[in-house]
Amino acid sequence: MLKQGSLTKQANSPTGTIETISAGSWSVTQAALAGAGLFLLALLLRLPYLGNFMTIDEIKWVEGAGQFLLALNSGHLADTYWHFHPGITITWIEAMIFWFYYLANGTSNLSTFVVEQLADISAIIGLMRLSPVIITSLGIAGVYWLARPLLGEWEALLGAGLLATDPFFTAHSRIVNGDAGTAIFMMLAFLAFARLWQNHRRSMAVLAGVMAGLAMLTKIPGPIILPWLLGLAVIGTLRDKQWRFWLTAIMLAGVTALLTFIILWPALWVAPVETLQLMFHDSFNVGEIGEGHETFFLGQISNDPGWRFYPYAIAFRLTPLTVIGLAAVLIWLWRGRRSSDSTKTYLVVALIVYMAYVFSVANISPKKLDRYAMAVVPAITLLAGTGLIWVLAKITHFLKGRAVAQSLSLPLLIGLIIIVQTIVAVTNYPYLLTYYNPLLGGFTRATEQVPVGWGEGMEQAAAWLNARPNAPELVVSTWYSDMVKPYLHTQTTSFSSNGQGQLQADYVIFYINQSQRQKPNPAVFNYFSRQEPAFQVSYRQVPYVWVYPAPGMQIKATGNQKIEGRAELLGYSWDNVPPFAVGTSAHLTLFMSPLGQLPDNETFDIKLENEGLLWGEWIPDSGSTWQTDSIVEWGGELHLPADSPPGEFRLVVRLMDTNIDAEVTRFPLEDATVIVN
Repeated sequence: MLKQGSLTKQANSPTGTIETISAGSWSVTQAALAGAGLFLLALLLRLPYLGNFMTIDEIKWVEGAGQFLLALNSGHLADTYWHFHPGITITWIEAMIFWFYYLANGTSNLSTFVVEQLADISAIIGLMRLSPVIITSLGIAGVYWLARPLLGEWEALLGAGLLATDPFFTAHSRIVNGDAGTAIFMMLAFLAFARLWQNHRRSMAVLAGVMAGLAMLTKIPGPIILPWLLGLAVIGTLRDKQWRFWLTAIMLAGVTALLTFIILWPALWVAPVETLQLMFHDSFNVGEIGEGHETFFLGQISNDPGWRFYPYAIAFRLTPLTVIGLAAVLIWLWRGRRSSDSTKTYLVVALIVYMAYVFSVANISPKKLDRYAMAVVPAITLLAGTGLIWVLAKITHFLKGRAVAQSLSLPLLIGLIIIVQTIVAVTNYPYLLTYYNPLLGGFTRATEQVPVGWGEGMEQAAAWLNARPNAPELVVSTWYSDMVKPYLHTQTTSFSSNGQGQLQADYVIFYINQSQRQKPNPAVFNYFSRQEPAFQVSYRQVPYVWVYPAPGMQIKATGNQKIEGRAELLGYSWDNVPPFAVGTSAHLTLFMSPLGQLPDNETFDIKLENEGLLWGEWIPDSGSTWQTDSIVEWGGELHLPADSPPGEFRLVVRLMDTNIDAEVTRFPLEDATVIVN
């Protein structure tokens, strides 16, 4: 007898030819071994180089785990809310890892231990990353187990194998972030509920609800799975007309999801209303949901790149094997589906519509990054697995009776496909996030088209700076400072929006996605990028991280130092630090951010003011030129005549009209004093 959901041909063994294998025909033991193999494959692929570097958002996730653990320990359960994500599934396992690490270290005070560990997150990041690694590795095995009666044994095996080895999904499975975990929970909920198309087992509705609840607990996109389950129930009703069962199933899944959400989040036990209000408030005020976010797309910077972003960005993350499989499954829908079980066809169509659904919902917010559409990746790999199995069937049928066919068993071909995809992932270690589809030009082309860079390579810049002979005295300004500081043995200063912090540093670290978006602003970016870097990290011959020497600006201008339409005074430096004597000269350099053109008849003049009188002669450097797209260094010699009185002077920077030799206006410097002897 064939099992539920099988095709029309009986299977002889799991190593038979493609024509003799039917959906759902393996024994429980065989399927369990396949699932265990997928789990081990996923786990082993995610463990190497796990603690080598940190990425952009991981600091807050690890700090959230520390807060979560201390809240559980102290009984202040409301404090288990740490972010609007809410990130609870990832955080539970992080907290358990923290706890076991605490026990292994034998420290008496948990609070002290957590604070000490959070002081250098780079030392524990590898341990914390075990949380998403475990969740996604188990989830991949679950995807196979739930998909096998729906798609077929081989299709489910290859689809899950492609997911286990997908570089993009694997990369996000290896960092403390909720995107991959949410994607896997959503797919598990999808598949569990779709199993009801074959067999009206309420346990599957409960399982779908549990997985939906876990998705909701992991990251904000999770709740969109609930309307999708309702859509699956509508399809089920249209198929079998048993609307009472489907109404019961969707209610059961919804209630289970809600209970899962409440039971696993301790903050909801003691302060449910306050927690949900805080989550809603922070989503819009901290997460800026619904607001624009400068995104690099197709070589342009945009606050909302539009609906094309997600299909294009995700296409850049696919592998050639996945692309072939996707193309094949579309052909299968057109030419080959008539010989297949109707449930399989329904699921393939549902997976395609699910991708469109995820893209559509993700597109609502103008803030766009490829990881926000991570939920489509499990669907893509299942579709690709189905398409590739159909292609293999055609190939083996074509080769039937030939000598080469004897050595091309289906398990061997599936194994080869998974091995090839594994090699694709492994060859991008340790920076797996830098994988981009070679069919679209790979990493090099991606840097010109889509946002690139998660922080990988910044630790190399930190290592170079730490190797400088005077590293402890150096002052460094860096993009993503929270992420880089744990690696630096130098002093640090701010990475300012107007460039003041960068100008005060000895070195400045710039990053590739900063370069793409010209952050913090074009004037600051151009000022440094037009220099020769002191150190550079390249990946596949593409510059990725730059360390530039900075001028070490001595004095930062405070207050609103702007002359509208001309410039903002950021600060200045003396070559010979005052005090200086009357009758001598000192070289001064002003650092200004241009706010417009400087007309030919205007210039900046520097004087010293004492008791209302202006003293000194300003002789500008011949090389001082005005640029509207870069910070301007305006230098010159300030000469004090011999009859200047000694005492405390105030620095005056005036905008002059040279046609009439008159002051137009001046920067409102109040605290810029100079001592003259």
